[in-house]
Amino acid sequence: MDYTTGFSLPRDVLLDRAHSEALLANRWFFVGTRGDLPRPGDMFGFDLFDENVMLIHGHDGRVRGFENRCLHQSARLLDDPTGSCGRRLVCPNHQWSYDPSSGELRGATGMPRAFVDDPADGFTGLRAVAVEERSGLLFACLGEPDASDLDRLDDVIRPYTDPFHLDRGGYRVALHERETVDANWLLVMINNRECVHCRANHPGLCELFDPSSFNGAVTPAYTARFDDAAARWEAAGLAWREQAFDPHDAVRVARYPMSEGHASITFDGRPACRRTIGPWTEHDASTLSIWLNPNAWIHYTSDHIATNWVIPLDAGRCVLATTWLVHEDAVEGVDYDIDHLAEVWRVTNAEDVGLCRSMTAGSRSRHYRPGPFGEDERWCVQFCDWVMANL
Repeated sequence: MDYTTGFSLPRDVLLDRAHSEALLANRWFFVGTRGDLPRPGDMFGFDLFDENVMLIHGHDGRVRGFENRCLHQSARLLDDPTGSCGRRLVCPNHQWSYDPSSGELRGATGMPRAFVDDPADGFTGLRAVAVEERSGLLFACLGEPDASDLDRLDDVIRPYTDPFHLDRGGYRVALHERETVDANWLLVMINNRECVHCRANHPGLCELFDPSSFNGAVTPAYTARFDDAAARWEAAGLAWREQAFDPHDAVRVARYPMSEGHASITFDGRPACRRTIGPWTEHDASTLSIWLNPNAWIHYTSDHIATNWVIPLDAGRCVLATTWLVHEDAVEGVDYDIDHLAEVWRVTNAEDVGLCRSMTAGSRSRHYRPGPFGEDERWCVQFCDWVMANL
């Protein structure tokens, strides 16, 4: 296919589902955190093309992935986006049951006992989906990639994420939201990889962060603010130097200062949650941000963690999932207000959705040509190069 680095993706890559399937079979993609499934038996499901994948926090402490489909008549074992089960995962249709830690068949109502004791080929248990956890972050793959790739990614992010101890628990979901968006998922990610559009389209966000943060541009005012913040992070023993898709090509991680007077990612600057998390005993005007190829961006603050990730349904539709995690002891209505906690990303994501719908509509034109990226869109170039290299 015809592709030139420095330009957006070819039309057939954007609109051909087979290319997206190949990408998600060749590399790991983000599907949530341990905080989304804090207790054994907790379950979390999501649609991916024509499939529904189910994550389960096993009673052995490990999170695994399975097709959300009973072996009997293919009913969904988890009907809702989230749920929980006991020592057995039971199908609500005919009560066939499975071990939630392994997916193995444990009971088959209406079948002789011998069927369970010595099941026919293909009926031994639920079909597994490759899922791995690193630093409390969960990754899936449609194929069978080398898990050592995640080890290398973890080597990059762990110095930054370790102080939050997300892999040890201690968090709860304050809010989880999903929106089905009439937009191509790769265009959603390209939009996320630059902030040239921010001043015109995200006035609220630009009150919290200087767009220089995300574009990599430098202004004297931002440099002074960053230097002050870096001295504070250095004194606290926190890693802060940016790692941008090097040494690992699927992750960029950096710390950014917020505007003066902001204690968290809120429009009014007030803390999003009274209880602090990770290394923080007081609220801090900064964020630790992680961008993951191919489908996610995550922001750690001193009082909550917000994860955003995109999953394709077809060439013109995707799901945007956003989760806000807070300290496990935080109480809604006492330590935080849901609308105040979620306001910034609800507003900002809605603004981006409109842009992505427009770009998707334009990409369907028979006259579509990939457009060139400017210097401050360098991470769009990196993303498109990465996609093309991994199809």
